[in-house]
Amino acid sequence: MAKKSSNAETAPPPKGGEAVKLITGLFFAALSVYTLVALLSYLFTWAEDQSLLTRPDAWNAIVPVENGAGKLGFFWSNLLLSKLFGLGAFIIPFFFAAVAIYSLKIKRIRLLRIFFLTLYGAIILSLLFSFIFSFTKFDDWFGNGVGGSYGYYVNEWLVGMTGPVGAGALISVVFITWLILLNYNVVLWIERAISSIFHRKPRKIKIVADDTGDAVDRFVTVDGKENEPDSANGSAGIGAASAATAGGPAASAPAAMYVKDVPFEVEQSDSVAAKEPFVDDDDVLELIGEDDDVDSGVEEEDFLKDIPKSTLETLFDPRLDLPNYKVPVLSLLDDYKDKIYKVPQDELEKNNRKIVKTLSDYKISIERIFARTGPTVTLYEIVPSAGVRISQIKRLEDDIALSLAARGVRIIAPIPGTNAVGIEVANDKPSIVPMKSLLEDTKFRNSKFELPIVIGRTISNEAMCFDLAKMPHLLVAGATGQGKSVGLNAIITSLLYTKHPSELKLVLIDPKKVELSLYSKIERHFLAKLPDSDDAIITDTQKVVYTLKSLTIEMDARYDLLKLAHVRTIKEYNEKFLSRRLNPLKGHRYMHFIVVVIDEFADLLMTAGREIEEPIVRLAQLARAIGIHLVIATQRPTTNIITGLIKANFPARIAFRVISNIDSRTILESTGANQLVGRGDMLISVSGELTRVQCAFIDTSEVERITEFIGSQQGYASAHYLPEYTGEEGDVSAAGEVDLGKRDKLFDEAAKLVVQYQQGSTSLIQRRMNLGYNRAGRIMDQLEAAGIVGPSEGSKARQVHITDFRSLDKILASLD
Repeated sequence: MAKKSSNAETAPPPKGGEAVKLITGLFFAALSVYTLVALLSYLFTWAEDQSLLTRPDAWNAIVPVENGAGKLGFFWSNLLLSKLFGLGAFIIPFFFAAVAIYSLKIKRIRLLRIFFLTLYGAIILSLLFSFIFSFTKFDDWFGNGVGGSYGYYVNEWLVGMTGPVGAGALISVVFITWLILLNYNVVLWIERAISSIFHRKPRKIKIVADDTGDAVDRFVTVDGKENEPDSANGSAGIGAASAATAGGPAASAPAAMYVKDVPFEVEQSDSVAAKEPFVDDDDVLELIGEDDDVDSGVEEEDFLKDIPKSTLETLFDPRLDLPNYKVPVLSLLDDYKDKIYKVPQDELEKNNRKIVKTLSDYKISIERIFARTGPTVTLYEIVPSAGVRISQIKRLEDDIALSLAARGVRIIAPIPGTNAVGIEVANDKPSIVPMKSLLEDTKFRNSKFELPIVIGRTISNEAMCFDLAKMPHLLVAGATGQGKSVGLNAIITSLLYTKHPSELKLVLIDPKKVELSLYSKIERHFLAKLPDSDDAIITDTQKVVYTLKSLTIEMDARYDLLKLAHVRTIKEYNEKFLSRRLNPLKGHRYMHFIVVVIDEFADLLMTAGREIEEPIVRLAQLARAIGIHLVIATQRPTTNIITGLIKANFPARIAFRVISNIDSRTILESTGANQLVGRGDMLISVSGELTRVQCAFIDTSEVERITEFIGSQQGYASAHYLPEYTGEEGDVSAAGEVDLGKRDKLFDEAAKLVVQYQQGSTSLIQRRMNLGYNRAGRIMDQLEAAGIVGPSEGSKARQVHITDFRSLDKILASLD
């Protein structure tokens, strides 16, 4: 039998490894302190100890030394300060301290990066100090100046080649580059300093109330003059900003707000407080932007007047909605160390012998065989001899399974990218893959995915990571009790550990009413629902239909915004919005990702049929570009459930164990899922390539701890509201049949919006107030019946009969 590969069994770590790290850490900690003491002492005693450099008996105990670190400290500091880097050497003790921190595992740091920055810093500081002090009387310190010998000679050469001005400029650029490598915020500080020099700063911007009780923004310039926009151009600035906010709930505002370096104060009378209960700082933030699209009724020059360019150039951060939000800690998860088993050596050798014997019985010779152990399955890689057909081995699948007396035997002929045939055999004692170990995995933590998912470990024990945004949708299928719900929990947990609530919203659909109910605690952080829905976990079939159709409305609205912004994807749009190149007053808003998780898709199709399938197919076909992604799970992988339209739009699929190879073909277009061992054993198909993975395990108690951790933090006022959808029966009625006694609860707000912009447009109400078209149309008919707008004029906007807020208040008061 050929020699078995070493990767069949992982060698245990050396017993003295931890001791070596401890000793190393303590040594470098002591070296750091000793070096710092020697350097500091050298600054004051270097002249007195210079004789030690020439005395032959310098190491004699009776020869005195002034350096606080002794003679060794003097020679050590003389090497660093005088012979090498001068004052730049003071950065070296910090590198020794970093080595100590790394060895003692006090904090995870990138040691190679710190070494590079230390060396770079010592060199550039040496040059910088030599250049600066060459013009002073301290140019002879330490013999060759405060920059040391290195700095002295390099600086002398630079000045000779480029002159003092050129040398100074070059050294400054290299020094600033080092500072940027240390902390990228240096770029922002430099930009802010430049802006403060070349741009004037405004005084405070106050939000007060006029005599009508409406909020009016006054921009106070440096000379003390107030600029008060007239009502025709949208005097209710904060109200407009609130309407332009991207649909997310907000927290109550404090008495003073700060937008970067621009302070804002809020003053409100009782009447304003009743109508505008809060002014969110993000509403003010969104006022600062620009766009080159169609005019919305507010003059661009008024919009940007007296706002410093430094503010416009500052990136907008949506995470400021919840600035104190903290990602769940890994200690909330269990490590299950007692349920992780190592495959015994005798089991590997026994299976090796049986595979070789079975193949030899059928006159199939092999060159070598070796094993790769995974958490649930071991892959035996066989390199057949020349002339052996792969189909011969493939036909022996059942015979090999009989010989091994094992479950889950699957043959991969050949293994993609190799000249070997793979035989997967289930381990006698399968191991659990803890979710905690995957979230700690370097591959996952260093990924640059937009929607990072880690689902389990492959046969080679590598973390299986992928980007849901690139998938762009995921179909999960498998028989009852094979791990689908745990897989969904792993997907959701991956997102909760990597995304901020302002960047992601989850739409959770659970017909069984028990699988996803644990996530109701994070309603005010991550969940999205219809405005009239009481429960954020959607269980009612009719609500599911309405929610999916509401998502298609959101999809269409987002595509309209992409069109206005002249971009193609959500990534390009958000980059443009965050850099303040899109005006929020023209309807633009930050687009968060929306992930729709549907459990028991088969049950929904049985009860609602085509009403469910149509919006899902439409979302699957179009929604990837605007950040809406679907994760659908079903326990009935039949052709009437997973139809051709569904399969065509879900190229990424996960198959847990199924009963028959027909079900496996329905999901994966190939057999194999029927040969899995269950309990989280699965096959992942991405673009037709199959990978066997053991799904991560996360228990109900762990999910509860995560949701409690998130739910206990400050959140939004409510779940994120999707566009309203009221069903086909809610079609807009004629204006003459409108009962003003049953006005929409948003009627007053819509009336103010129409009067402010002097534009009687249903799409304006729909876009600004984030409503569905049917509801916006009903409100417009109510506005017509109240005499605020005129009748419909086809494709043209309706005429607005009211031109000021005082007249509007009288009409609204008469309707009460």
